[in-house]
Amino acid sequence: MELHEIQTTDYQLAEQMLEIQRNAYAVEAELIGFDEIPARYETVEVIQNLPGTSYGLYNDGRLIGFITIEAAENTVEVTKLCIDPRYFRARLATTLLEHVLSLHEDKLVYVHTGKHNGPAKKLYTKLGFEPSAEFEPEPGVTLIRFTRS
Repeated sequence: MELHEIQTTDYQLAEQMLEIQRNAYAVEAELIGFDEIPARYETVEVIQNLPGTSYGLYNDGRLIGFITIEAAENTVEVTKLCIDPRYFRARLATTLLEHVLSLHEDKLVYVHTGKHNGPAKKLYTKLGFEPSAEFEPEPGVTLIRFTRS
């Protein structure tokens, strides 16, 4: 398995990211009971114009998971963390998050997930993140912000 920065402007890579993203967010939508997660309906063009930096994990040259971050002077926001569902529970999300954390050791890192996304909450807690806020972007949908300093 290899980890590389992704050039999201590359159309074929953006297509692969979008496929993984749609499949991963379909699983999260089921977990949190909300089918209208905006990322499920993005386009290749949206992926190609993502702000920030993306890193991907590859298996035999095929993208199987990625993370996108937006780094500022003192903070890093994880804006996307998507794993091909065929590779769930293979520690790929852990590998991607640990990579970002190692690059930004001195910064406050935060990420959001659905209140009912047990696997994500368990992962973030395991890596030292703590719940720091809850909000409801849509009626009946609660997101939790996890923060690690």
